[in-house]
Amino acid sequence: MTKGTNKVLKWFSGTHKQLMEALGISTNKTEEVEVTTDYSGQTVSQLKTIAKERGLKGYSSLKKAELITLLSK
Repeated sequence: MTKGTNKVLKWFSGTHKQLMEALGISTNKTEEVEVTTDYSGQTVSQLKTIAKERGLKGYSSLKKAELITLLSK
């Protein structure tokens, strides 16, 4: 990656879709692609933040493995 790309990545904290919209790139595709994320390297706090950002409920008392299962759905 270039230095400019690294700066953008550090600055932008939105979703992939939001980034593509900001860049004026269409995200409408005729086929869906399943995206899998490896959450195992994240802390419980980070996983809870992701759950909160997604608007999920009932995540606050979950353990790490349970959070990963919830976020993977």
